[in-house]
Amino acid sequence: MTGHDIGQAAIPLPEVISELVASLPETHLAAWTRALRTITTPDDQAESRLIAAHPGAGLGPRAALLLSAWRSTDPQLPGPALALALEAAICRYEQDLASHHVDIVVSGPLSGTVPLRLTASAAVEVIRSATRTLLLTSYAAFGIQEIVEEITEAADRGVSVNLVLETARSAGGRLHGETDGRIAFHALRFHPDVHLWQWANAERRGSSGRRGSMHAKVIAADRSTVLLGSANLTDNAYNDNLEVGAVIRDPIAVGKLVDHFTTLMHSESSLLVRLPWVPSQGNGVDESDGRT
Repeated sequence: MTGHDIGQAAIPLPEVISELVASLPETHLAAWTRALRTITTPDDQAESRLIAAHPGAGLGPRAALLLSAWRSTDPQLPGPALALALEAAICRYEQDLASHHVDIVVSGPLSGTVPLRLTASAAVEVIRSATRTLLLTSYAAFGIQEIVEEITEAADRGVSVNLVLETARSAGGRLHGETDGRIAFHALRFHPDVHLWQWANAERRGSSGRRGSMHAKVIAADRSTVLLGSANLTDNAYNDNLEVGAVIRDPIAVGKLVDHFTTLMHSESSLLVRLPWVPSQGNGVDESDGRT
C-alpha cells in the first residue's frame, strides 16, 4: 500500500471512473487514456505518468484516486484494459448528455432577439416522433385541427394514444359551459388506438375538501420526449396567448412522467377512468363516471 492509500477508504473503480468522466475536461481524459495504454500496473510511477500526460491544477489527487481504486479493485488489470473502460465510460456519458436536452417554446409575441421555438411547431414535432405511445393531457381543448390530424396519423401508424381531458361541469368536471374537449377530438371516436380518460369525479376531493381540476398540459412521445408548459390544447393557446413551455428529451424523466399517468389509469382506486366519447343524456352528468 502506498502513501496515497493510507487513511483513504477504497472506492470501487467503476465509481471512480464515472466521477472522473463527469468532472475532468475532455482533453485530460483523452491524455489519460493514451497514457494508460503505456502503463502495465498501478505502480509508484503510474501516477506521475498520468499527471505528466496533461499537466493541470488539481490533477494529483484525482490521479491518486484512480490509482488507489485500481489497486484495491483489481491490481492485475492491465493499463490498456483500464483505458478501454475509461473510453467506454466517456462514450456513454456523451450519449447521456445528448439525450438530456431541453428546448424552450413560446406562444404569442416574440422578442425578436431571443431565438425560441413556437409551441405549435414543437407539439407537432413531438407527436410525429412517437413510435409506440402518445400521451396528451389538457384542461381545455378545442379547435387545434392540425394537432388532431397529427394524432390521427400517429394512431394510423400503430401508436397507442391516451388523451386525458377535463370535462365540463355538466359532466362533473370543472370546465365552465356545457361542452369539453371531446368535441375537438370527435373525429377520432372510432379509432381503436385512441382512448379517452378523465379524472374520476369521485376521486377529486383534496385534503382541503375542495374539488380539484385536471389541469396538466402534457404531450409525451414514447418514453423519451415530452412537451410541458402552460398551453392548453386550444387554438388560442398555440397562436394567440402568451404561453411558455419546454420540450424535454430525457428518457429517465419522461419515463417517470409516463409511468405516473399509466399508474393512475390502472390503479385499484380508479383515479383516472375511461371517458365516454359522448356525454350521457338526462341529468347532464356522465352516469358511468367514466368507469367503463
